[in-house]
Amino acid sequence: MVDSPKPHAAAEGRSPPATGLTQRSKIGFALADVTRLMRTMFDARMRELGLNGSTWRLLAYLYREDGQTQAQLARLLEVSRAAVGQMIDRLEESGHVERRDDPGDRRSWRVHLSARIHAEIPVLIEKVRAIEIECFAGLTEAEIAQLNELVSRQRDHLIALQPAEQTEGK
Repeated sequence: MVDSPKPHAAAEGRSPPATGLTQRSKIGFALADVTRLMRTMFDARMRELGLNGSTWRLLAYLYREDGQTQAQLARLLEVSRAAVGQMIDRLEESGHVERRDDPGDRRSWRVHLSARIHAEIPVLIEKVRAIEIECFAGLTEAEIAQLNELVSRQRDHLIALQPAEQTEGK
């Protein structure tokens, strides 16, 4: 009697087994996938407003603390100063931000939200909230709170493991 081959997991609508992956590895891969998928969705929805995930994050950091330097923003966004400079150039061209002299350092600029964007922030926040609701529609409020607590604790733990010079400004 010959055993018939088992159907491939994907053919049955199941994920293939993650051979050799620990629960911890699976979480890392899942978090990376969720982040990528959310970023893709976010970029598509924000494109209508002339933004993407990176430029929205830059605006959000300025909304929290206006007047940051390009170097501070580069650290927060985890990109090079040149890359953040290009983002600022585009956002300045579109009227979202403006550069101003740094009163404490003549060699430096401070980046500020424009008056126009201050007026548009409520619309942007409403758009972000709609995206968040769509992304987390499969979870209850209690599950979202629990997930937030767990991911925040893990992030804090990983930050604590980093050398001090890498965690400044985070």
